[in-house]
Amino acid sequence: MDRIVVPDIPLQARVGVPEAERMEPQEVFLGLVLWLSLAEAAASDDLTMTVDYDAVCARVADVVTARPYRLVEAMAGAVAGAILEDFPVDEVEVRVRKPGALRARGVPYAAVEIRRRRDG
Repeated sequence: MDRIVVPDIPLQARVGVPEAERMEPQEVFLGLVLWLSLAEAAASDDLTMTVDYDAVCARVADVVTARPYRLVEAMAGAVAGAILEDFPVDEVEVRVRKPGALRARGVPYAAVEIRRRRDG
């Protein structure tokens, strides 16, 4: 299985367990790995045989900014579901990195990684 990698899409999101944390957008980074066959795209040099990276990034931004999230886990799940629904991929990995999560403890970021398949 082939894959497309889109690392660290920078976005502003309202995310956090305390309501006060969700009041203002904060920086998050979303990384994606899209699993699909790229054989036809490689042979034809035709964009319609693959996934448009810019369209994926736009969809991710729509999902992340559509509502506030308490958990980055929920955000990652929503992004994975949208990608599987809207794009011809067999599997998707989503990584949500939140730089501010543990800054007070000197930790550079906290991250969640999930992997979802089209067949469940």
